[in-house]
Amino acid sequence: MKSLVLAEKPSVARELARVLGCNKTHKSYFEGNQYIVTWALGHLIELKMPENYDPKYKVWKLEELPIILIKWG
Repeated sequence: MKSLVLAEKPSVARELARVLGCNKTHKSYFEGNQYIVTWALGHLIELKMPENYDPKYKVWKLEELPIILIKWG
């Protein structure tokens, strides 16, 4: 079974593919014996704004920093 490697952008994917020995080039991915390397365009994930975790953080206070979350999401 091959492992999928997802890069941030095509130029990073190209370098990863080179290092991982992926010598077959396809339209949207590179392929080798052990890996398939492809890429995304743009950010895949991002952090929520502090107020999305708790409305009290919409306006933060220095004494409340750092904000350490017990539950993510």
